[in-house]
Amino acid sequence: MTLPDQIRTAVSNVGRRKMRSALASLGVVVGTLTIVIMVSLASGVRQQINRQFASIGLDRLTVDPPGGGGGRRGGFGPPGFDFFGATPRKKIITAQDVARWKQLPGVTQIIPEVNLPGSVGLELKWNGTNQAVRLAENGGMRGAFFQELPSPVAGSLELPEAGGIVISQGAAQALGIASNNFAGTIGQSMAAVLRTSRGETQSYPLRVQGISQEHSRNIQVSIADRIAMKNWWFNTTNTLEREGYDSVTVRAADVPRASTLTAQFRQEGFQVQSLEIVVQIANRIVTAVTVMFMLIGGIALLVATIGIANTMVMAIYERTREIGILKAMGASSGEIRRMFMIEAGCIGLIGGVIGLLLGWLAGLGLDQVIPIYLRHRDLPMRGDFFVVTPALALGAILFATFIGLVAGLLPAQRAAKLDPLQALRHE
Repeated sequence: MTLPDQIRTAVSNVGRRKMRSALASLGVVVGTLTIVIMVSLASGVRQQINRQFASIGLDRLTVDPPGGGGGRRGGFGPPGFDFFGATPRKKIITAQDVARWKQLPGVTQIIPEVNLPGSVGLELKWNGTNQAVRLAENGGMRGAFFQELPSPVAGSLELPEAGGIVISQGAAQALGIASNNFAGTIGQSMAAVLRTSRGETQSYPLRVQGISQEHSRNIQVSIADRIAMKNWWFNTTNTLEREGYDSVTVRAADVPRASTLTAQFRQEGFQVQSLEIVVQIANRIVTAVTVMFMLIGGIALLVATIGIANTMVMAIYERTREIGILKAMGASSGEIRRMFMIEAGCIGLIGGVIGLLLGWLAGLGLDQVIPIYLRHRDLPMRGDFFVVTPALALGAILFATFIGLVAGLLPAQRAAKLDPLQALRHE
């Protein structure tokens, strides 16, 4: 028998007992469906992680002074004093450091950060209306790692060295500014008012540079005004000289240059936070979860081998006389073995294809449902969560076919060893 004859005979035998073949392939369908759904989910989560971090900027670094965080947001004492007993800063980020870093090759942007203590009362005053707001970090990198950087709904989010303010959409609406009048607010003057628990106030007139899309009520002000606010709050004139900047956000030209800058800043004794490191750790976790998912699906497919093997044993028992006739006509044991293995492989192939299609359709359906839930929860993640890659599709089909071949190995060996005379006498 030639190989095409063996394939045609095997396919014909699969179709001869349709119900039995369908039940035998059902286990393969379930196993392949499990693998496709779980691994496609892991692939989608990996893409979501990479997309979200890329939108924030893998080329961004946050440089922090080593040691304690005197004067950082949430502190209550004066500069250099830590209410909770943490150690003072061992090294500060000075204005000279920032100026020197701006000259480094590959640095495209430097954003120094000065934070106010959490006990600061901050209000925004405009047209006789006062609204409590929160002072956001100008770096825009820290906080919720999985949220994209805000985009402007009017004006620009870039701040000058002094006298500028960017307000959020939520703060603007709280002040009574209609959304169709956002553009008309750009360039107008607003006042940021600091208020102590004793009722003392200090006002800082600022010019609106832009309005961000954020719905929370926060503002960003120029670095010189932040320093002035902190000096007034602590009743001093040299906060920056004594404590330095609380952090500096550095944007590099590309990711490789960001890695080089990370090593350089650490050599200088500063702490560096890099999103690239977080992405690498997250991808390792996703890889481990993917392997676990594949093992679960693999176990389901291995269980399916029992059904295929049982089907093949019954097929050999029913076709014992047919096997004897083929051997009497000159078919070798190897050809008989190969024919039954091809038949078992076809059962695995059919189950793999059906499982792949069902897994793909289930992923498409879930991709339509998940965004509805995310919009309801006001989460920023978008895109597909179930991604069936060509490698996954090919791997699932090949593995299902391999499972069928393995399940048919022993029954095929049994068929090849049948004695033709005894097979012909079989009723």
